[in-house]
Amino acid sequence: MSLIIFSCSPRPKNTSNTAAIAEAFRNGFLSDKKDNADIYYISERSKWNSFKNIFKENNEIIFAMPLFVECIPGLLLEFLETLEPKDADTKIGFILQGGFEEACQLRTCEKYLEKLPSYFNCKYSGTLIKGGMFALSIVSGKSRAKKLQPFFEMGKIYSKEKLFEKSTVTKFASPEKYSAFMVIIATLLSPVSKIAWKFMARKFGANGRLDARPFEI
Repeated sequence: MSLIIFSCSPRPKNTSNTAAIAEAFRNGFLSDKKDNADIYYISERSKWNSFKNIFKENNEIIFAMPLFVECIPGLLLEFLETLEPKDADTKIGFILQGGFEEACQLRTCEKYLEKLPSYFNCKYSGTLIKGGMFALSIVSGKSRAKKLQPFFEMGKIYSKEKLFEKSTVTKFASPEKYSAFMVIIATLLSPVSKIAWKFMARKFGANGRLDARPFEI
């Protein structure tokens, strides 16, 4: 089996959580030494013409992406508009990751992705969903490897099943919603969380107030 993975974050490869997730998934997919898989990064606009041909000529495709305000990235929408429907028996699946831990935050986008392959006369092979991935950009070493390991394991499963089976990915996506106990804990930890967010904001170069509303009249 030859698999094509399009990493669809607008961020450059070396700073993209999606790129790291796609690579972990690919490594798992290749672990049995029987398959081939390549990753292409649509942030590289100069290569879109070749990417269009890759989409046209291959029948096993996954688009990996971050969740942006309950939607897929605008860059991906722009790329999709350059593609044409296919006559081949092609399967398209998705890896959808976001910062919020609750899987319910990603379900609206999932509904759209379920329909998307049909616009290209292709079959839908499922969506792998996982929240809580913001931390991937601020951890390293063993902590980073631990967060990526589940995607490696899912790559191994995909190489055998050739799809994202619904019950498997639902379990993978958990928690669907925080329990009442977790809501209480999160509320109690809110003051500490605010301090942590301020620290991370400074690390990423944001020096203003996090609750600023510059466009409010």
